[in-house]
Amino acid sequence: MKIFKNLIIAIITLVVVVLVIAAFIPSEFRVEREVTINKPLAEVFDYVKYLKNQEKYTVWAKIDPNMKRKFTGVDGTVGFVSAWDSDNPEAGKGEQEIIKIDEGKRIDYELRFLEPFESTSLAYMSFESPDLK
Repeated sequence: MKIFKNLIIAIITLVVVVLVIAAFIPSEFRVEREVTINKPLAEVFDYVKYLKNQEKYTVWAKIDPNMKRKFTGVDGTVGFVSAWDSDNPEAGKGEQEIIKIDEGKRIDYELRFLEPFESTSLAYMSFESPDLK
């Protein structure tokens, strides 16, 4: 009986410790990358705003170059959706939608991951010329 009581106390302690740790871990996270491209800002922005061009530089296309792609809308405009479906679980299945464009400055996206897990995230790319720093 004493072993059972100690086991219950150990389990309760473990649960409490996990809950306390979870209370202090931030619920949001941020991933940032910076790239310098030796081209005029307008040229870079006009290239990047087209989601079809991402196949040439995104890491996800490198994970599975044979993934199925589907596009809806007018590329480079708000509302355009790029969907992907891959048998590779690292690439999974989902879609990316352009939700806002601030010409020459920023592009906002909504990422909807469907497989291997469901999740929705907001993302953006911002642009600036070195002479603006």
